[in-house]
Amino acid sequence: MAAIIALYPGQGSQEPKMALDLYRASSRVRELFTLAGDITHVNLRNLLENGGTKELQQTKNTQLAVTLASRSAHVRLTELGHAFAAHGGFSLGELSAYAGSGIISDETLFELVAIRAALMEQEAQRIQAAHGEVGMAAVLGLPYDVVSGLIKDRNDVYAANDNSPVQVVIAGALKAIEEVQELLKEHGAKRIVPLRVSGPFHTPLMEGAVPRFEAAIGSLPFHDPAEKVVSSVTGTFITSADRAKRTLVTQLSKPVRWTKAVDTIITIQDSDSIVGEIGHGEVLAKLARDRICVLPLGSEERIREFHEGTRQ
Repeated sequence: MAAIIALYPGQGSQEPKMALDLYRASSRVRELFTLAGDITHVNLRNLLENGGTKELQQTKNTQLAVTLASRSAHVRLTELGHAFAAHGGFSLGELSAYAGSGIISDETLFELVAIRAALMEQEAQRIQAAHGEVGMAAVLGLPYDVVSGLIKDRNDVYAANDNSPVQVVIAGALKAIEEVQELLKEHGAKRIVPLRVSGPFHTPLMEGAVPRFEAAIGSLPFHDPAEKVVSSVTGTFITSADRAKRTLVTQLSKPVRWTKAVDTIITIQDSDSIVGEIGHGEVLAKLARDRICVLPLGSEERIREFHEGTRQ
């Protein structure tokens, strides 16, 4: 049976009712829902069952729900006997990668996500008060180095997510995002698409949250990874508990280098492994489709189909 190289999505993959099929199929997933609710004091089953799209877009709810969906898929695959060779997560998904590889327990995971979401929301509100409306936009058709170079002299908009060789997300003041659009198009950007995000995440504008996050998670237990973990901050392997914690702290104000992370994933995939998106949807599968095959494994139907296929 091929081992799975697991990729975990971040914010943006959320959808009402996601992971409820896994909840119905698995007692272990139901236990995970209960654990997450006990730690965060949020009824996540009710949120996913009855909450609407607008409620799920609130940062706190988004981060908890996306993480729960990813961990539910991992738990279900493990329950069916599947092994994992490596883990990597996009932004928020990196916390699920930590849990999947044994760096943190599920108890620590949901405590971390709740702390992270609250601090990010608070910092986004502070930045908005100082800089006016803030947000993010996807730049299509240009690589990260070009986009970053074109806006490097500004302090109000930054390249935040290196999604793929032809897709970069910029973040900052909405006025600044509008101002740089013509420059980006002059240098080859095909389209610039505003994103429904409440803050300039993964930019230096978020540095105010870093020391508070570091202090808040300082006493939480981290362990050396039991399986390979690829960081979306550096695109390289995380090899120790100390490095995992330091990377997680700096992640708030550093860009997501997902293209680099996929480069590393490509180097470790072999005939004995497959790459799977362990979480709701196909966001990461679509970002990487021109470079590597990623199987969506976030629903009971997809997991069952994959499981039956490996038994033939």
